[in-house]
Amino acid sequence: MVVPTQQEFDFIIVGGGTAGNVVAGRLAENPNVSVLVIEAGIEFPLEVEAISTPSQAFTLRGSKHDWAYKTTMISRPDYERVEKPNTRGKVLGGSSGLNYFTWVRGSAATFDDWEEYGGKDWTWETTKEYFDKCATYHDDEGLYDPKFLEQVGRGGPLHVSHAELVPELAPFRDALSKAWVSRGEKLTEDIHSGEMHGLVHCMDTIYKGVRSTSGCFIYGKPNVTILAETYSKKINFEGTTATSVTILVGGEQELTFKAKKEIIVAQGVYESPKILMLSGVGPEAELKAHGIEPVVISEHVGQNLLDHPIMPYVRRLKDGYGAENLLLRAGPGKDGSIAQYRKNKTGPASSGLLELVGFPRVDSHLAKNKQYTDYLKANGNVDPFGPGGQPHFEIDFVPMFSDAFQWHFPVPAQGDYLTIIVDLLRPLSQNGYVKLNSTNPLEQPFININFFSNDLDIVAMTAGCRMVDDILTNGEGMKDIIEEDYPWPMPRGSDEAMKRQILERSQTGFHPCGTLRLGKTIEQGVVDAELKVHGAKNLRVMDASVIPVIPDCRIQNAVYMIGEKGADIIKAAYPELYATAP
Repeated sequence: MVVPTQQEFDFIIVGGGTAGNVVAGRLAENPNVSVLVIEAGIEFPLEVEAISTPSQAFTLRGSKHDWAYKTTMISRPDYERVEKPNTRGKVLGGSSGLNYFTWVRGSAATFDDWEEYGGKDWTWETTKEYFDKCATYHDDEGLYDPKFLEQVGRGGPLHVSHAELVPELAPFRDALSKAWVSRGEKLTEDIHSGEMHGLVHCMDTIYKGVRSTSGCFIYGKPNVTILAETYSKKINFEGTTATSVTILVGGEQELTFKAKKEIIVAQGVYESPKILMLSGVGPEAELKAHGIEPVVISEHVGQNLLDHPIMPYVRRLKDGYGAENLLLRAGPGKDGSIAQYRKNKTGPASSGLLELVGFPRVDSHLAKNKQYTDYLKANGNVDPFGPGGQPHFEIDFVPMFSDAFQWHFPVPAQGDYLTIIVDLLRPLSQNGYVKLNSTNPLEQPFININFFSNDLDIVAMTAGCRMVDDILTNGEGMKDIIEEDYPWPMPRGSDEAMKRQILERSQTGFHPCGTLRLGKTIEQGVVDAELKVHGAKNLRVMDASVIPVIPDCRIQNAVYMIGEKGADIIKAAYPELYATAP
C-alpha cells in the first residue's frame, strides 16, 4: 500500500464497496478527473483463492475478509438472540467479493414503491436501464433463449452468466424441477422483465469459473487512487459543507484529504450511518449521547434497517444426488474437482452450487391462518407480503450441506444433503436500527435487525416452509430421493413448535439496506432524489443504505443500479466535466 502524496482530489469515495467502485469508475471516465477511493479491506481480493473460487464462497464467513458484525437478530419480549459473525465483505468490492453471486433485479411493483420516497426519478421505468448498464451477460454454450436475456447486460465491465450446471448434479435438478411442477408451480427463465414467478436457472456474477466483483470498474484507471486497508475517521465540514475526509491508514496513521467537488459515502448499510454520526450528521439524541457536535440533525440516520429473514434447513438426499463427495469430503471426488479447477477453471469447483431458485407465492397456505386472514380483511384485502403480485419468497436449493447457514452444527461425516433457504422477501418487521457503540471509528456500530418484531412474519415464514416442504416430500421425483431432516427435525404438525424453531434457527439473508434511506424531506429520509444528504452540501450517499423498500430478491443487482444511476446524477451536476458529445 502506497500512501498518496496528493492531498486534494475532485471526488472522494468513502468505501470501495459494490456501489462505491461503480461510482468511482464512472466518474473516472473523464481522465482529467481525480478520484480517491478509501477502502478498509485488501485491494486485490481475487488473488485470494477462497474469494475467486466460486465453490469456496461458503467458507468466507468469519474470515479476515469478513467485517463479522455482532448483531442482534431478534429482540422480542419473549425471545432475544445476538449472533456473530454477520457477514459483510471487507475487501475492495465490498460484499460483491464475499456474497453468493446471484444476479436478479426484482419486481417492477416493488421499485415503483420507491416513488413514495424518491419521487418519479426512482421507479422501475426510471431505474431499469441501470440494472443492465453495469454488466455483460455471457451464454457461451447457447443454452438459454436470448429473448429473455437480451436486457440483462449491455457491455458493462461486470461479467455475469448462468450458474455452471454441474453434470453430476443433473439428477437432482431433474427431480426438483419435476417436483416443483407436480405441485402446481411453474418453470420459467423470464424473471428480468419486471415479474418473477416460478423456478428459474440462477444467474451469477461468475464467468469462466471466477467471481466477478465491482473492482473491475476501477482497476487500471490511472486517475483513480485506491487507498486500501484504511479506515475512515470523520468527514469534516465548514458549516454544513463537506470539505474533507480524515482517515486512519492501517488503522493508525491519521491523514486528511480534501475533496474539490464532492464526498460520496459508500461504506454500506452499517458503516455509512456510523461515519455520518461520527461526523455530526444524525439523530439529536444519539449525537448528544456521545458528545458529538451536531452539524445536521437528521433523525433517520441509522433507522429503518431492513433485511430478509431466512429459515435455512437441511434434509438428507439419497446417496449420489449431492455434491459432498465432490467438494467437501477428502477423497478422489474432491481431488478431481480441485485438479480440474486448477487446470482450466471448470468442474464442480467453478460453480456457486445454487443452480435453481424458486420465486413462489404461498397464498393458499396463508389463507389457512386466522391471524393472517383477519389482518387481510382489515387491510382492505391487500396482501402485505406481495401487494403488487410480487413473490412472497425466494427459495434457494443447494444440493450440499452448507455450514454457512448451519454454523452451529458439524458437517455430517457421510451422506448427501440438501440445504434449503426459505427467504421472506417483504417482511413487515421494518424497525431495525444502527447506533454508535462509541466515538472510536475502529469500533463496530451497534446493530439490531429486529427480525420478527411483527408476528405476521412468523406466520408467513411458517407458510413458506410448509409450501417448500410439501414440494420436497410429496412432489414427483423429489419424494423418491428426499430423506430425513438434519440436524434438527422440522416440526410439521405444530405451528407453535414451528414458531419456536423459526425464532431459534432463522438467520439473516445478508441483504441489509435502508439505514440512510431516500426521502423527499429530511422528515422522511436522509438523502434526496439526487442522493444528496438533506441539510448538507457536497455530500452524497450511494450504497444499499439509501434503499427505502427492500427488493424482493437478492439486492446485489439493485446496489449496482444505485451506483450506476448515482454516477450519472453526479455527471449531470458537472456538465463542464462530463458534457456529452453533440
